Amino acid sequence: MTELLMKAFEELSKLPDDRQNELAQMLIDAAESELSGELRLSDEQLAEVDSALSEDGPYVPAAEMEAFFAQYRR
Repeated sequence: MTELLMKAFEELSKLPDDRQNELAQMLIDAAESELSGELRLSDEQLAEVDSALSEDGPYVPAAEMEAFFAQYRR
């Protein structure tokens, strides 16, 4: 374990137990995703994505997005 990760755990240990558990689960989820090479979203995150996709809103045409990102490619 790196010194930085140990310091993070020391700082996190100062938080209330419920917040420690929440952050620990986030770290576990991130580690599992990293190790598996897959992006995994929680049910709550998936619901947020579904909600955002179902909303009417200003969308940028694909060609305009491509032009925007093209200026940063080499």
